[in-house]
Amino acid sequence: MHVLVALVFLVAQQSTAAGQPRMNLEGLHNAIKSFDGVAGLAARNLLTGEEIVINADARFPTASVIKTAVMVEAHHQASRGTLALDTTLPLHQADKVGGSGVLHGLSAGIVLPVRDLIHLMMVVSDNTATNLLVNRLGTKNVDARLVALGLAHTKLFRPTFRDGKADIFPELEKEFGLGMSTPREMAKLMELIATGGAVDQGASTAMLETLRRQQDRAMIPRLLPGNLQVGNKTGTDSEKLADERGRRGAIRVDAGIVTGDGVRYVIAVFTRGGGDTRGGVDNAGVLLGAQLSRMVYEQFTRK
Repeated sequence: MHVLVALVFLVAQQSTAAGQPRMNLEGLHNAIKSFDGVAGLAARNLLTGEEIVINADARFPTASVIKTAVMVEAHHQASRGTLALDTTLPLHQADKVGGSGVLHGLSAGIVLPVRDLIHLMMVVSDNTATNLLVNRLGTKNVDARLVALGLAHTKLFRPTFRDGKADIFPELEKEFGLGMSTPREMAKLMELIATGGAVDQGASTAMLETLRRQQDRAMIPRLLPGNLQVGNKTGTDSEKLADERGRRGAIRVDAGIVTGDGVRYVIAVFTRGGGDTRGGVDNAGVLLGAQLSRMVYEQFTRK
């Protein structure tokens, strides 16, 4: 991992809409340079076509943000008639895993419809719900859908809590863990959801509603005006490989869709290797994500 980090250069680009004053990216540059890990950002204004990209093609661990791809594949299979969202899946004791979520604390033997498992996976990042869905949908099917959408560097390697036992690309799983993506590709996935391109417009409406129910609001939504609607998915983890100091740095990720009066854009913020490994909303990577989100909003709404 440390070799990769050493080779990641800070690259920023912007595309400015005709007639608009040029964006000022100095604040974004400075915030990312001051971070003690590696950060990447991609944002696209869906009203003007403007883009802000910084380290947008660097590969990052996704942590739970990759669960968004699982949601997309579930809706894709539903659209093809191979899976109904009302299909129920049983919860067995052996299915339960730790970490985020609530299903691990419920009684074995209950059955839940796929649509409710999607809700739990996305809204409270339930790992057990994720595994039930991944096992039903198939890791390789999730990957095939991502490839079909043009997201070749976005991967789900395995279910949660199955470190070292990848279904696909085991060498990549050793570094990236649950999943891998780039800021540009994760922002693109959010754009496809926002515009109906991930599956179809009906599925996008349902997926956007699910994203807007997200309970973790510590990064992208945190410093935005309260009149905006934000649908997002966060991710929290630690590096799988230690750096030269033997430290497994923090991973904090968020991707989402921001809408409001005269506002419609997608954004993905990725951080890895951060020295602040504390949980909670005051983690340095979380705070950086919130700051970058606010600055992107200010650039896209400048007069």
